[in-house]
Amino acid sequence: MIKKAFYVDLGKTPQKFENTVMVTGFMGFGLVGYITVDYLVNKLKPEKIGYIVTRFMPDQVSYSEERGLELPFEMYYLKRDEGKSLVILHNRWIPHALDRFAYARFVVKWAKKRNVEALYAFGGLDNSYKEDPNEKLRWVKTSSYQGPLPEAMPMKGGLKIVGPLAHLLEAAEIWKLPALALLPFCESTRQDPRASAVGLEVFSGLVGLELDTSELIERAEQIEKELETLRQMMMTSATTSGRESHYM
Repeated sequence: MIKKAFYVDLGKTPQKFENTVMVTGFMGFGLVGYITVDYLVNKLKPEKIGYIVTRFMPDQVSYSEERGLELPFEMYYLKRDEGKSLVILHNRWIPHALDRFAYARFVVKWAKKRNVEALYAFGGLDNSYKEDPNEKLRWVKTSSYQGPLPEAMPMKGGLKIVGPLAHLLEAAEIWKLPALALLPFCESTRQDPRASAVGLEVFSGLVGLELDTSELIERAEQIEKELETLRQMMMTSATTSGRESHYM
């Protein structure tokens, strides 16, 4: 049995990264973390450099005509001449509950060993926690993070981060990897590409990345349009049912 997580190098991973940050996220509220990282991989076309294997690997894979078989935990690298280079950890699935802290610890130690400067993680924060209707994002950082911060307030005291993102922040705090979690406000009961666009725009400003998020906005508008159509259909159905019952 596999006793711990380990990295499978495809022969393309530098021993030491220079001027590089790591980006990741998970399938949390609004699927914000997953959508954000998936968009980065599809838009920036980084090179796949390896996989992370855990004791209890998820029994799920996907397939892409462009990339072939896609495993649950993939590592990508984008070398940039200007701004920060990116190591992108794409969590296509959530680690098994018994693996989650070990997975987070492995990711943090892997990044520190290779001189990754900081970890940027994306998650979603339910819209109900807005204190101002114009707010778009909150953030949380570890004590060792001394990099630039968003022009937004930190997450309100007393609120909890849960799931794999919480484990990742725990590990980053314990092993002193500078980490910043970007938490756009989102619709927590459905996927929210608009929230992912907000997070990516803030992240791009922090690391000097030019990124077009218009496709995410278009996707969000399409979802919102479909939901409005469904709402109108349900209202019409309810009205019709009410009339029928009235005349029975």
